[in-house]
Amino acid sequence: MRMPHLTTPSLVVHTSLVLLCTVCGMLILEHNPLFALGLVALLGVLAALWVWPELATGLVFFAVYANLPVIATRFHGIPQMVAGSVVLLLAVPIVHALMIGKERVIVDHTFLLMLAFLVVLFASSCFARDTNIAVDWILTFLQEGIVLYWLILNAVRTLATLRRVIGVLLLAGSLLGALSLYQEMTQSYDSRFGGLAQRGVEQGTDTRSAHGEPRVRTQADRDEIERARGPVEESNRYAQILLVLLPLALFRFWGERSPSTRRYAAAAAILILGGIVLTYSRGAFVTLMLILLMLMGMRYLRPAQILTALAALILTMVLVAPGYFARVSTISSITGLMADKQTVKPDGAIRGRATEMLAALLVFRDHPVLGVGPGQYAPFYSREYHLNPAIAFRHLPRPRPAHSLYFQMAAETGVIGLAIFMAIVLVPMYQLWQARRHWARSRPDLANMATALLLSLVAYLGTGIFLHLAYQRYYWLLLAVVGAALQIFQREGQASRTYDPVVEDTVSRPERLFSRQGGSPL
Repeated sequence: MRMPHLTTPSLVVHTSLVLLCTVCGMLILEHNPLFALGLVALLGVLAALWVWPELATGLVFFAVYANLPVIATRFHGIPQMVAGSVVLLLAVPIVHALMIGKERVIVDHTFLLMLAFLVVLFASSCFARDTNIAVDWILTFLQEGIVLYWLILNAVRTLATLRRVIGVLLLAGSLLGALSLYQEMTQSYDSRFGGLAQRGVEQGTDTRSAHGEPRVRTQADRDEIERARGPVEESNRYAQILLVLLPLALFRFWGERSPSTRRYAAAAAILILGGIVLTYSRGAFVTLMLILLMLMGMRYLRPAQILTALAALILTMVLVAPGYFARVSTISSITGLMADKQTVKPDGAIRGRATEMLAALLVFRDHPVLGVGPGQYAPFYSREYHLNPAIAFRHLPRPRPAHSLYFQMAAETGVIGLAIFMAIVLVPMYQLWQARRHWARSRPDLANMATALLLSLVAYLGTGIFLHLAYQRYYWLLLAVVGAALQIFQREGQASRTYDPVVEDTVSRPERLFSRQGGSPL
């Protein structure tokens, strides 16, 4: 059997690691055999990750998207530093690529824009009333934004790895959606599944009648038992992180040749959609309608197929979450906010969101250049501006966030911060659009991936109209996957010597994308 070839640097590294582990193991074994066994197991895992570096990448993506580090700390007593260090596993594929593969460190335009945004955050924090809050916000952006983005950008370097990463994300979304659906079907709302399927119900709440029979829940019960919250303990945020995965599942179903992969993608789309429905999120519903319209505008779906999809969605809502349809129907009452005589009065949530958003807009008006500082709006400005009678659609005497990514970012970082923040996402969106147009004829698989990632960003930005930037690691993870995809598209283009995402302007009918892959639109 032929032995694998090792280069001189690789041989030195492997030999040094073996000697170091041997010496340490002998010293530890003499004093603490149990700890020595644990160390051997840990070294075995690290060795496996070194041999298969993509395994480390997949573990990190699944852990981050399922919110496992936070769950481990909150529900299982794992120290925060230990739980959060799982992200550092991405160093394994990066070191492997740099030392063994002799590849270069990757820095793209999005990363540079993120550094520019960091400078704006430091400048804006000069106006902060509480510098500790501002520093905490900046540190969170450093850890969950800049560091996570750079690690993913340099860990995901090949098309095969990118496809596996997307598969892992779909696996995480499918698992979360399946757990939420299981809770709903069995009415086991007390089962949190270790924190992966949280609900707003106290442990031990009785969901049965006095005779021991399952109780048929009314709408009042629905209001008492809050919607599915997934691993993040916030229903609208849970809907957001599931919705961004839906385009990835749909395009994998449409574009794959393998029947087993298509079945997996279809199952993932169904489970993810079921989880979204159980959140009762109106913002997610509005954004989903926007995505369907975009698919029709890009000619992936015809009007008849849109109607079929809407009928399927309504049927899902009726079967899985009957109260969702009634909740979504309240969206039309938003027109009552501007009417002189309200024929239909908006509910409290809509009036509250309008008040919160307009209050942030007024703060931006009063502090237009650099804002009031990161993390400063909610605790120090929101309550005062909520009580302004010109915008007080609802009495909000307590500090609250703006519940809008754009308005709160404008209030806290001003026009400069908002402009750079939007450039961070709009530049890669434009590049994805150009990649989609270029690869439509020659590489429909890449065109499908570019379109799916573009719609995933639209899903996040659409729900961001109604949500501020909390749990921001999900946003930067998605942007990092996009950044890695763009680097891969560029390398694929250099191999064929045809790709230029700036000047290329070729497009074909979407039907050709799927015909080349053996699939077809819905």
